[in-house]
Amino acid sequence: MYELVTKEELIDEALAKAVGPVDRFVGDAISAICNEAAEKILGRAVIEALGSDRDRLALVAPWIWDLARGLHFQGRDGRPEMSTAELLSLLGPVSKDSPQTQRFAEAIDLSATLTLNRLLESVLGPGACSRPSEENEAAAPWLIPLNLGYRIHLALEFLRLTPSN
Repeated sequence: MYELVTKEELIDEALAKAVGPVDRFVGDAISAICNEAAEKILGRAVIEALGSDRDRLALVAPWIWDLARGLHFQGRDGRPEMSTAELLSLLGPVSKDSPQTQRFAEAIDLSATLTLNRLLESVLGPGACSRPSEENEAAAPWLIPLNLGYRIHLALEFLRLTPSN
């Protein structure tokens, strides 16, 4: 397997600060899963053409970092999924039960719902949203951590853009 990205490049510093760093074994697993997913989705020729150009990789497969975030979170927390309000309270200085956090969570959930088709189609190709979820999960068994990582990314961006919390 070709190592497109290293575990050091995949770890989100804001997430590590919020939930803790990954140990060497989890970091190695994250790297292996992300690189295997990239090779399966992009193909060897594209990976070799990208080489070490991270800017081009970010344009071609930005989802790799979302997958890494989801795997990082699962490696630290163990839960495959959690509510967005819980995520926000874990990632930032907000109470999960406050009405404001609930409104923030609703905005993030709406953003994720409206853009999920773009994420799925960039990973699984055109029509991925119209296929049964079982079919998509068979094609990419790491879709659950990818979706979680995408929501984490949206939550972290939201918290970064609303520093008054």
